[in-house]
Amino acid sequence: MEVTSAFLSTSRFVDDLSSLSTRSARNSPAETACQSPPNLDRRSFLVQPVVVSSAAAALLTFSPASAIAGGGTETEDKTKILMGYQRLTYLLENWDKETTFCGTKVDPYSGKQICEKSPLVIQDYMGYRSINDPLFKADKTLRRLEALVPPDKETDFLDAVEKWQITADEASGMAYTSSWAGPQNPNGGDDAIDFYLDRAKKQVVDARNVLAQVIDILNLK
Repeated sequence: MEVTSAFLSTSRFVDDLSSLSTRSARNSPAETACQSPPNLDRRSFLVQPVVVSSAAAALLTFSPASAIAGGGTETEDKTKILMGYQRLTYLLENWDKETTFCGTKVDPYSGKQICEKSPLVIQDYMGYRSINDPLFKADKTLRRLEALVPPDKETDFLDAVEKWQITADEASGMAYTSSWAGPQNPNGGDDAIDFYLDRAKKQVVDARNVLAQVIDILNLK
């Protein structure tokens, strides 16, 4: 209803302005000056076309999908949270496999394939590496779903959103630190990599638990 009213009001304003311009073109300069509204000074005359253009642009770009901040629809946002939870669950259940990379390098002494830790994969799962990941800017996704929260769960939901951001940042930070803790760096080595990688895992566990809480609050299926 608000959009319709805005459109009708804007349409009438444009029609009035067009009518004024048409009459001005037919009449002499003196007649036009007499017919101009008494309060239409130069400043207001310059501002009004801008108002019309802005209102028209807003109406042309409005769509139901853009009503949710950030452009995501409710269904898309729900799906992102569910998929993000499933991906974190998979990561934790396959931790060693996902955080270890075995390339083509071979140990010259034993002949065995050399495998290295790849902590940065954690950032992929946490939504820090690609805009296509379901957890990319998950805090904004959660904020858009806030309208669905039952009144008695609002405090729990807001606490969960805040905790998500903290744990997600910590997990990403620990993964990055672990990736630079190799033996090629001062005080680095396999033990240092494992230490920070273990801390990152604990944060991922907390992050997944937060999503589980959100899913329960919103009753997502």
